[in-house]
Amino acid sequence: MDPYYQSDLCDSIPKLSDFWDAIRPWLAAKGVNLYTLGIPKSQRSSANPWKHWYTPLVSNTAPLPYAKCVDMEIRLACAQDDVGRDLMLKLVDKDSDQYRIYKRLLQNWDLFCDPRTFPCVLPPVDILDTPHNYSIVTMPMWGDYIEFKDMSTVGEVLRFMQCLLDGLVFLHSRRIAHRDICDFNIVANCYRLDRDRGRLAQDLCQHRASNVVFYALMDYDQSIQLPNDASLKHCRRSSEEAWAGAEMYKPADVMLGEPEYNPFAFDVAMLGNLFRVQFPQAVVAVPALAALYDNMTTHVIPERFTAVEARQFLEDETSYSPHDMPLNLCPDWNAMMDADVYWSNLPTEVQQRWSRFRTPPLSLRLRMLEWLMGYPTCCEIIVFVRRVLRI
Repeated sequence: MDPYYQSDLCDSIPKLSDFWDAIRPWLAAKGVNLYTLGIPKSQRSSANPWKHWYTPLVSNTAPLPYAKCVDMEIRLACAQDDVGRDLMLKLVDKDSDQYRIYKRLLQNWDLFCDPRTFPCVLPPVDILDTPHNYSIVTMPMWGDYIEFKDMSTVGEVLRFMQCLLDGLVFLHSRRIAHRDICDFNIVANCYRLDRDRGRLAQDLCQHRASNVVFYALMDYDQSIQLPNDASLKHCRRSSEEAWAGAEMYKPADVMLGEPEYNPFAFDVAMLGNLFRVQFPQAVVAVPALAALYDNMTTHVIPERFTAVEARQFLEDETSYSPHDMPLNLCPDWNAMMDADVYWSNLPTEVQQRWSRFRTPPLSLRLRMLEWLMGYPTCCEIIVFVRRVLRI
């Protein structure tokens, strides 16, 4: 067993700091040169200072899947390869779905190198297997600070949606359920060596206006790899799995004591919740988005869009949208619970035109169940009964 690798290593900043310093020579022999790791001056008098990655002064540019450098947390180490391309490194258990997913993504390397086929998920560049029970995955450096409200036009919002739906379509076609779609697991192909978030926000504004902007899903530590014959529409897994990952955009698929859930439908609803929380104002310019939001998040799960259906709907219904129309975006978390937040922005006649796509109200049975789940004792009984009877 490696003295620096323990089961709780990834949850301990000091241990990770020691680990990356210890493994630096081994990585260098593999052509991966870690950035300098040190304590910033501002923290040297602190009782518990955190080390940071000190970026190099120069970086070599490279085509996709590498990002555009226009001028980090220790869990993801920072490095350069022998030709100066910036990388992120992550520790991954060999006996994990995450490891198997990275292996599978690496088999599709050719797709990631061509803008015409780039599938909008962040790929591994290499997987460095150690003699121990972990590997080190190297990935291209991308920017992980995306302010949704800074998107200023319809075209920029639609481009973002296209990319993330493309990424979800790709993952689901390989029967990979992401299960942790959130702000922190979305990256853009633009970053700064100085990690100045204010300047990066300005750079991203210019980058979004170009035709080379890409967004991608990343991080598969909560993801699962299912068999190739798993049904995207009818897959069933234990509902206990649904509690993994960040909470911010999770749908209510398992909130009423359901014993099982569909992880692929769950992914679609998480992404749909992100869209409707961050872009409720966009429906004024593109009414079809209100229908997209509802069909990605409907509580009638058999009728919920798959990722492929959502991507096709977006393409079919928004191709003639006013891409240059300016937007003033502001997130509204109420949109997850109340679709009227965005539907009410549309004139009555427009709402009627799209009415067949609106999510129906909860049935009396579901409303009663929701009320009962508010009482702890009732909640325990309902969960127990539904799991025993599988209903």
